[in-house]
Amino acid sequence: MSGDDKNPVNIIGRVYAVSTLLAVIIAVPAVVVAVVSHFVFDQPIIVTLAASLISLFISMGFGIRLAKKFARAPPKDGQ
Repeated sequence: MSGDDKNPVNIIGRVYAVSTLLAVIIAVPAVVVAVVSHFVFDQPIIVTLAASLISLFISMGFGIRLAKKFARAPPKDGQ
C-alpha cells in the first residue's frame, strides 16, 4: 500500500478533485449573490458587484480554512 500512496496519478487526481471542490465553494456564492441581487432585487450593477465582491472574500476565507483541512487529511485507502 505504500507504493500506491506515492503514485503520481493518484496524487494528481486528488489535487484536481480538491481544487475543483474548492473552486466551486469559492465561486458559487458570489455568482448566486450577483444573480439574486441583480435580477430578484433589481439593484444597480455597482451594488450587485459590491455585494458579490463581499461574498467572494467571505467564501475565500472559508476556502482557505477548508484547504488547510484538505492538505492535512490523509488520502482514503480506495484512492
